[in-house]
Amino acid sequence: MLFACGLLLGGPAFAQEPTPPLPADAPLKEDASREKAHPWLAVGEITAINVFVWTWDRVLARKDWAKVGPDTWTKNLTTGFVWDADGFLTNQFAHPYHGSLYYTAARDNGVPYAAALAFTLFGSAQWELFAENELPSINDLINTSVGGMAIGEGLYRLSSLVLDTEARGGERFVRELTAAAMSPVRGFNRVVRGDVTRREPTPADWRPDDLSIWGRLGYLKLGDGRPLAWGEDQFFFHAAMRYGDMYQGDIRRPFDAFDARVQFTSKESSFISHARIQGMLLKASFLSTEKDELRLGLLQQLSVVDTEAYELGGQSLEAGLLHERQLSARSKLRTALLVEGSVLTGISSEHSGNDESGGRNYDYGPGLGLNLQLAYMRGDWEVLTLEAGTSHIVVLDGSGGSHEVFTGQLQVDLPVYKRLGLGSELNWFRRHSRFDTYPDVRKDAYQLRVFVSVHY
Repeated sequence: MLFACGLLLGGPAFAQEPTPPLPADAPLKEDASREKAHPWLAVGEITAINVFVWTWDRVLARKDWAKVGPDTWTKNLTTGFVWDADGFLTNQFAHPYHGSLYYTAARDNGVPYAAALAFTLFGSAQWELFAENELPSINDLINTSVGGMAIGEGLYRLSSLVLDTEARGGERFVRELTAAAMSPVRGFNRVVRGDVTRREPTPADWRPDDLSIWGRLGYLKLGDGRPLAWGEDQFFFHAAMRYGDMYQGDIRRPFDAFDARVQFTSKESSFISHARIQGMLLKASFLSTEKDELRLGLLQQLSVVDTEAYELGGQSLEAGLLHERQLSARSKLRTALLVEGSVLTGISSEHSGNDESGGRNYDYGPGLGLNLQLAYMRGDWEVLTLEAGTSHIVVLDGSGGSHEVFTGQLQVDLPVYKRLGLGSELNWFRRHSRFDTYPDVRKDAYQLRVFVSVHY
């Protein structure tokens, strides 16, 4: 599917850039060296992952749903896939993380990014059909496979940042252990291959040309359908990373450039209240001058918002224009206008539990949207950012009908002293739901944040 999108977006323009040398422990190539891939090892490793996790759940955790046998396998195979009623964060984040293990098994055995979709689908289907006595879930199949690719590649590259194959002793042990915690399947394979003790030059492509990491800690006021003055008081910690450069950098392979963020918020039922990873898959340059860079990009995104006010998130592909204007030696303006096609989105609904969703409080369906992103930057510091988006989601399972969603975010993060900053952010969410058998619902939510930031 991604190869087809590449042809639609310009074909040969994407194929002209050479593939860089590969890390010693990741023979991931898109060219004539593809014979180095080991797909059957990937299949075996994916199966071993499922057997290990199932054994843990069945023997140690004693989960009832892990009690499987020929009868449950026959029932699952004959009934087919249905929609499940698991919690929002379980379906939209935990399952993609599980899928990242399948993806890493394929990636670490030389399977190209687009082809890895088949392996994540295989691992997810194997689990759904044979590891649970509950009916296999179509939303799990999509979230685990597509979302698993995004999280898996992001974590793989983060683990590369930690690794240093020239280090030794205690430093080497800590680095290898930390990388294994980030990408467990890769860590296991490095032990099996003897890479954890081998000393050799660290591959250059383990370090991106551009890397920015920052964190924000502060106060949040959440207004759920009412003015912020009467909203709920919360505290939050937000961590973000910009890996590579979507606007100026070379994109030779998927996720050579990606943005990732996660937020933890007090007084929320979910440990993670916000998460997003957005990676560039392909790009074609239209204009490149000393001051301007204009390119067409194809991106993959996983996003999750799980708050008391609303739930929204899913798997999507985005295509559109990205422009960077150099304003001065240290300042620049970045603009992105993206059309978003959602493969599957979960969105909170007042009536979903009344239908066939089995008590789930959110609907499922594909969507189409438009997103605008603006950022004024001083160096790598995003001083002023604006994001606005709208999407139309058609309900496949849940309340029936459709949802119109509008989102907006305005943020100021001012440098104060060296790496420290002070800032504020205003978020707005609106949902207009048109149900087939229920009255229309309009939902508004606001967030005001004040924070201290630290940039690296």
